[in-house]
Amino acid sequence: MSTTPAASAPPSPPPSPPSDGPSWPPLPAHAATDDAEAPPPGRDPAPDADAAPERVLAGALRWIDGNLEWFRPRRWEEHLPPRPFRPGPLLELLGLLRVLDREGVLPRNAALPRRALDLAAETAADPGFEGSLRRGDAYFPYHLNLVTLLEHLGRPQPALRARCEALLAAGAGGHHRPYKPVLNRLELRYFLDRGGVTAPPSLPTVEALLRQSVAALDPDVLQLTESETYALTHAVFYATDFGRHRLDLGTRRRTRLRETVRVLLGVHLARGSLDLLAELLLCTRALAEGPKTSPAERAGWHLLARAARPDGAVPSPVHRPEALATLTGDKAAAYLFGTCYHTTTAAALAAATLRHRPPDTLRPATGTPPPPRADPAAIRAWARRVTAQAGTAPTPLRTAWHDQLAPLLTLAVQARDPHVLAELLTAAESLGTTAHSPAREAAALLAAWTD
Repeated sequence: MSTTPAASAPPSPPPSPPSDGPSWPPLPAHAATDDAEAPPPGRDPAPDADAAPERVLAGALRWIDGNLEWFRPRRWEEHLPPRPFRPGPLLELLGLLRVLDREGVLPRNAALPRRALDLAAETAADPGFEGSLRRGDAYFPYHLNLVTLLEHLGRPQPALRARCEALLAAGAGGHHRPYKPVLNRLELRYFLDRGGVTAPPSLPTVEALLRQSVAALDPDVLQLTESETYALTHAVFYATDFGRHRLDLGTRRRTRLRETVRVLLGVHLARGSLDLLAELLLCTRALAEGPKTSPAERAGWHLLARAARPDGAVPSPVHRPEALATLTGDKAAAYLFGTCYHTTTAAALAAATLRHRPPDTLRPATGTPPPPRADPAAIRAWARRVTAQAGTAPTPLRTAWHDQLAPLLTLAVQARDPHVLAELLTAAESLGTTAHSPAREAAALLAAWTD
């Protein structure tokens, strides 16, 4: 991807930055290359984007199979800090196995699920697990979820289920109370419904809680924090059962949410944030009206396939290859697992939901320019090119630029960079979009920063 500005008149001098200055997070290695088609050093060439989900899924399952021992809580704690909910990674794996079984990717009686379920049943049988469950604390919903997932996958735990039901009836942790955060109550209700556990009468339905969540309340995409974005993706996961059901929000709200997810997908594609990229890809399909895909969706799968390690692991935002290079033996294996297991699981989940898509739906459209990465110089070059060429550009190119604009505005706002934002708004004017969201709100923010 070129960062050379288009030949044009120099832009107007940018306004003075806010007193603390812009802040652009460093890009991971897989997102920092100028050539969107070039794999990182030591990686295989990226596959055709239409085959990317299958490659990501196959690699992820291969890696999980080879690292199954690290899902055991005691094994994790030999080299990594203890987790508040000790079987957290194992719980994520069970959720993935359920979707793999449901989608016909990997039946529960296959070798990997059998081994994983043996490990999960062993973990549930540990006296420490029931002792932790009995506390009925902040992690009670996750204990309940693990127990009911085991039952769903053919390993029932009747004594533990009875304990969960008794604690729930006693109001342990107050998790169903109206003052608890909406996402927490939505999550609990989803776990209960999926596990066939009777919910307390005061706990609203998934549909009712969804309408109170960030996903349904028309969030300002320019201002969404990372934690709010995770909350949005999980609300979609629970309300659609990971893409199985249509979202019950009404046409207008569903359309607005789909647009929010589209913009967020572009933002995290530009940042190379593989965790949220995988989750947003799953949300994109869960909200889709048909098989048609966007350039950002196709580019997202291309990036996941390109960024995956040769062993199949997909690195998280905290993974540092240079740190891994200083470690050997179990310490290296523990670091790799701790910094890859969640993103790898999320990527596998997203890929599994594409199992039944029509062929060629992720093949890149010819002539579609890739969006710039989250780098101020690259974004300013994009803005200058658009400003110079928008008046004579063909309609497909203008459409691609229009779709790329909102994620770039979001990046500039969140970096608090008035220089980049001013140039993007000039490009928006050339595209005729300054009166529409989010350009309108971005212009108001720029004026508030600099007046």
